[in-house]
Amino acid sequence: MPRSNAPRRAFTLVELLVVIAIIGVLIALLLPAVQQAREAARRMQCSNNVKQLGLALHTYHDTHLTFPSGWIGPNRMSWQSMILPQLEQSALSDQLGAEGAFTADGSSSAPVWHNNTAIVSTGTTPLASTIIPGYICPSDPSESLNTKLRSDDSSFPAQYGKSNYVGTYTAALYNTAGTKTADRNAMFYENSDRKFRDITDGTSNTLMVAERGTVAHYVGSLWIGWHDLSPGGTTGDRWFITHVRINRLSNDSQYAINGTIGHAASSSHPGGAQFLLGDGSARFIPETIDVQTYSALGTIDGAEVIDEF
Repeated sequence: MPRSNAPRRAFTLVELLVVIAIIGVLIALLLPAVQQAREAARRMQCSNNVKQLGLALHTYHDTHLTFPSGWIGPNRMSWQSMILPQLEQSALSDQLGAEGAFTADGSSSAPVWHNNTAIVSTGTTPLASTIIPGYICPSDPSESLNTKLRSDDSSFPAQYGKSNYVGTYTAALYNTAGTKTADRNAMFYENSDRKFRDITDGTSNTLMVAERGTVAHYVGSLWIGWHDLSPGGTTGDRWFITHVRINRLSNDSQYAINGTIGHAASSSHPGGAQFLLGDGSARFIPETIDVQTYSALGTIDGAEVIDEF
């Protein structure tokens, strides 16, 4: 059969440009969906981290009949270092103990982080620089070391392992007169000794842990504790509060979720942050939560009537 000698028709330049344009439109439409799917997966992993913290805290309470202290004494080990065995980090906890991290200082029966040099610099990988995946939110874009918090000893700059989670310190730092209050009516503070029976507001109405970002003006957190950290005043590396003054809401926006102060609960998730409630459940709470409801969630015994959130 004779072959046809008719020339084959090629794509014209216009047709190629149309195809490229269509592909570009499809990519533009699909890329946000892919990014949203990735963020949803990261947010789910963060929620799982928070749930694991809840399980570890409950297991700690079952073992010791109390929750861990927010931190022991001034500049000492944090609650996050105390629950390492419950997070399957017993080897790290044992190494810290061997370096004296949980040893009493003679003036108190409480354990003290008294040997900063040994803890930070022992071994080829400093203990305080250990990266614990369960303490890191996958949406937080900063590196796994917290470079915003460092020891005042310049020989140990910014090499502490990061955490993206902090405990509830108090509902308010100040009373209605603007005077700093010693009322610590939340879960974690210096030498705290909270038990389930202390949470009279109900465990499902009480915040225990929140996220803390390390981007912009947020200082993040450290899992190991706090020891003469700079910049000054960044004691919020281990805690957050839900508002600044009792019954005074005019300045509370700075302490709102993703607020303007570095010690607010914050995250890299759009629109809110993950929280752990006293019953062990993880909740994503939006930035738009009513400020009075948010404040009430910060107390363990405020007897507030809490609306849906």
